[in-house]
Amino acid sequence: MQLSKVVGAILNDLSTAQDLVNEYSSQLSYKYKKKQVTDEDDNILSNFQVPAAVLREISLDLRFVIKEINPDGFVLDVDKTQGKCDEIARAAVIHLLLDDNKVVTGLFTPDFDNKLWKRVSHGLFSLCCKFFMSGNDLTISEIENTIAEKLKDELFNHEDIQCRLQIMDFADHKEVERVQNERRELEELCLNCANIIAYEEIDLENMIQRVRGSPSTEVIVDPETLQKMPIEAIQSLRISAKYDNYQWAISETSQSLHKT
Repeated sequence: MQLSKVVGAILNDLSTAQDLVNEYSSQLSYKYKKKQVTDEDDNILSNFQVPAAVLREISLDLRFVIKEINPDGFVLDVDKTQGKCDEIARAAVIHLLLDDNKVVTGLFTPDFDNKLWKRVSHGLFSLCCKFFMSGNDLTISEIENTIAEKLKDELFNHEDIQCRLQIMDFADHKEVERVQNERRELEELCLNCANIIAYEEIDLENMIQRVRGSPSTEVIVDPETLQKMPIEAIQSLRISAKYDNYQWAISETSQSLHKT
């Protein structure tokens, strides 16, 4: 595996972790609102801050063995790949808008449309980065699952949807059945939309855009393999990186690359 992909995969996973934390905090914010659906009492949780965590900085020591230096390296063309993801995400949102589902009708606003396609685009771009770094081939099913998952996440995170799908303690059987049916309809809507977009709008071969870059270093990072290697053959790389505005900046590196 390329050294750049190993470091990139670690930083990308940490970015994904921050995204998941933000998403969960966003969902929790509804519980901490000043006013709830019921007006009898104030929400006690409104006296507390919404739990949140922010990733600021990391420092890691990476140990590896250099396998070979590849003079013909390729890097991810970020702008073109992101552009492909944006196109697919917009197509998915437009298809969702054209559906006559009674729950979705009237839900969309310019602000929500923007949030929805950005969520899908971000998910697709993360998927492309993951497969580029791993060297594996991206599949239609992976794209389809990602589109459906991100559409569903954003829809179910919408305040109006949450209110419609909330089952009160005093709800009767018909109300429970209505909520279950609407939830199932929304899930099927996201799946059908993702299926149509994945098989009609996507050119799989051109999804991940590459551009010729600088020579790459192929390394071995598997712990079991490293244990069998002579100590003098193992290289080390320390990286300190700061995270700001969803971007990593390498602040310091130190290296011990013997016999390179």
